[in-house]
Amino acid sequence: MMARGLADFDPQALYLHRATRVDPNGNPAPLSAARLGELVGASKAQILAYENGHRTPDPARIRELAEHLGVRSIDLMKQSNQESWDLADWRRASGLTAKELCERLGISPKSYRRLEQQGIVPARRPRFLDDVAQALGMRSAKLDRAISNIPDVIERRRETTAIVKQLAETYIHRPGRWRGPDLDDPGLVRLSVLYGRPGQRIRRILAKVLGELRLMAARREREQIIADFDPEPSRQLKAAQAARQWEEVYHSEMARIPSLLEGFHRSAQPPDSWQALVALSEAEPRGAWVPSTLLGRPETLLQLPPSMVTQQRFGDLEAAQLTPTGARHVSSYQDFYTALYPGLRRPRPRPTRRSGSSGWPSTVFTIPGQLERFTVPAHALERLVLRSTGTGPWDIWLSPTLRLTINHGAGRPTATAHEDRPDGKTWPPEQDPVALAARQSHPTTTQEPANEQ
Repeated sequence: MMARGLADFDPQALYLHRATRVDPNGNPAPLSAARLGELVGASKAQILAYENGHRTPDPARIRELAEHLGVRSIDLMKQSNQESWDLADWRRASGLTAKELCERLGISPKSYRRLEQQGIVPARRPRFLDDVAQALGMRSAKLDRAISNIPDVIERRRETTAIVKQLAETYIHRPGRWRGPDLDDPGLVRLSVLYGRPGQRIRRILAKVLGELRLMAARREREQIIADFDPEPSRQLKAAQAARQWEEVYHSEMARIPSLLEGFHRSAQPPDSWQALVALSEAEPRGAWVPSTLLGRPETLLQLPPSMVTQQRFGDLEAAQLTPTGARHVSSYQDFYTALYPGLRRPRPRPTRRSGSSGWPSTVFTIPGQLERFTVPAHALERLVLRSTGTGPWDIWLSPTLRLTINHGAGRPTATAHEDRPDGKTWPPEQDPVALAARQSHPTTTQEPANEQ
C-alpha cells in the first residue's frame, strides 16, 4: 500500500509549477518536461508520467523536483487531505527519508521511530518538536495535529480513557487518606508503557488529577445528601441542582485527562524552563517584554521552545515574551508541574477587579531608542528586595550597556533604564556584572520528581 503522503502527490501541481516557473529574479523561466527530466536525472517520459498521474515519484525525487522548480516539496502535494496526514506522511511529502531527518535532528533511528510510530518525544529535548517542525518546514500546530493522527496515538488515547475511568472507580471512593493509585496497579503500569515514561512520574500526575476528581465527587455526594434528607424543600431543590452540576464537572474534567496527558508528555519542560515560563506568564501588562537576565541562566533560555517563547534583541538587550502557545502550556499543565516538582513556584493568579492585586506589582519601563515596553516581573522585584539590605534604590545590569534603577517608596515601585557601562570597563566573562547578576538571581534548579524511576 502506498503511503498517503506519496499518494497525495498532485500531478497537476507539478505541471503548473513547471509551466509557470520563474528564475531568482522573478522572470518567467518555464521548463520543458525533457529539461526538467535532465535536471533530476529522469527521462521526459517519466516526467510526463508523473504529470499524467500514471506514476508517483518517491520522496527523494519529489525533493529534487521541488528544488529545480523553486518551490517547497509540500507544494507538489494535494492540499485538501493534509488535515488527515500523520507524521510519516508529512516527512515523505517533504521529500525526506527517515535517515535524513534523523541526521538533521541529531537523534538515533530508534528514537525517531518511537516518535513517528508511537508519538513518543525524547524526554531530554525540550525544543525537540520545534526542531522537527523546522526540519519539515511546517508550523508547530500542524506538527501537533500530525502526531495526533498517528494510529498508535489514537489508540493510546482510547486506551488511556478506559484506564483513567477504571482508576477513578478503583481509587476515588476508597476510604481513608488520599494516596493516589498504587504504583503497581496494572493500569498505571500500562500507562507508563504507553507514554514511555517512568511509572512514578505517571503516578504523581494521576495522584494530583484524580485527587481533584475525588474532591468533586465528595462535594457532589454532600449536595446529594442534602437533596435527599434536608427537611426544607427549597434547600433540597438547590442541593439537587448543585449535585447535578458537580456531576457534570466531574465527568467533564475526567474526559480532559487523556488529552492533557498526551499534550504534557509531548511538550513537558525541565524545571528551570518551567520557572522561566511562569515568570513570563506573570508579565504585566500583556505584551510587555521581560529582560532575559531576569528570567534565568543563558543555558535555560537557549532551551526554551520558540513555539512557546519569542526571544529578541533590542540593541544589546535580550528580552523574551510568552507566545499564545506558551500561555496555554502554563495554564493547562501547572497542576502537572506542581505534582512533579512541588517545591517550584506556581503561577500567580492574575488580579481581577474583585480580588485586587496581591503581593508586589510588575514594574514597566522603556529603554532609550525603543518603542516597546519592558517589565520587571513581580517575583523578580520581591527577590531583589528580600535579598538586599536597605530601602533602595537598586541597580540591575540588564546588558553590558544598560542599567536599570528600581526605586520603592511608599507607593508603586518604579524602574528607570540608563545607557551606561559599569565604571567604563570592559569586563572579562568571570567578572561581567550582567552574568554575575543572572547567576546570583537564578541558581540552577536541579529538583527532580521524588523517587523517579
